[in-house]
Amino acid sequence: MKTYFYRSLRRWYGVALLDSKNPLGCTARTVFNRLFCVCLIGASALLACSSEPNHPGSAIANAGSGNHSADGASGGGNSSGGANSAASGSAAIGGSGPILHLDPDAGAPDPDAGSECSHLNIGILGNPGARASSNFQQWLVASGTSAQRIQTTVNEPLTSTTLQPFDVVVLDWLTRTYTAEEATIFADWVSAGGGVVSMSGYSNTASDWNANSLLSPLQVAYGGSLLTDPVQAFATHPVTTGLTSVTFTGGYAVSDLGGSASTRTPIAFFSDAAKTTVGVAIQMGKGRAIVWGDEWIEFDSEWSTLPQITQFWVQVFGWIAPVNKCELSPPPPK
Repeated sequence: MKTYFYRSLRRWYGVALLDSKNPLGCTARTVFNRLFCVCLIGASALLACSSEPNHPGSAIANAGSGNHSADGASGGGNSSGGANSAASGSAAIGGSGPILHLDPDAGAPDPDAGSECSHLNIGILGNPGARASSNFQQWLVASGTSAQRIQTTVNEPLTSTTLQPFDVVVLDWLTRTYTAEEATIFADWVSAGGGVVSMSGYSNTASDWNANSLLSPLQVAYGGSLLTDPVQAFATHPVTTGLTSVTFTGGYAVSDLGGSASTRTPIAFFSDAAKTTVGVAIQMGKGRAIVWGDEWIEFDSEWSTLPQITQFWVQVFGWIAPVNKCELSPPPPK
């Protein structure tokens, strides 16, 4: 039997088996045993390598150890906020949470990977302002998001189906006031984790305050007379990190309506003696909102002359975006 086995090996592999007469003194059985041990060692090494933790490609670069959570906002409750200068730390964007670099093809987050993020879907409600602002939507897309403008006519109802595709909505120049039922739908969407950015100051007419009909459940409102001056006083907050001046031309104050349905933190102040609030950060349920009193931050004319507007927008979306959504990664300036 052994002779048949050794002959079979010789026929299969064309290898001359060694026997006890060989000068090396190795028998065929010894050679076979040694080869068998080598194979076992190699298989064990492969199994050991396969047990190493997976390191999938991540959409996070230099994320640090910070977590993106609702506790990132400075202050709590209905804080009146002081006109403090912006945080003096690093001007890197992203506030206290992780700094994410957008990967529009990241897909749904893998809970086992822990570091993946999916791209941000943005809905822009209403029409652009009076000046050219097409670059704003293009810039959002170039930064790796999906951006779609909706609700541009007065006969479009606002439903839960309207809001469902979006992670974040921008309240631009709204075409009408919204009903109480629509405001409740909007508030429910925010509480469930939606993000909001609101602007005003379009025409110095009643239409400038159309957004108040949707912001009422968030317990803030636009009001007062037109204000014009760069905003240079900021409370310390992830949205205002590194900012020293943001344009504000023909906008409004943001008033606190009171109530416990949301947490409202003033973060930006006008240059008057009263330090009028013109920017508020809101947390309601799982959602977040930034209510800004002016719309000039979306105009093309401001992108080249005031580069901090780009930083402002990145930090706004970084703060209001739901968990596991990638922050904006803007293209380099031309």
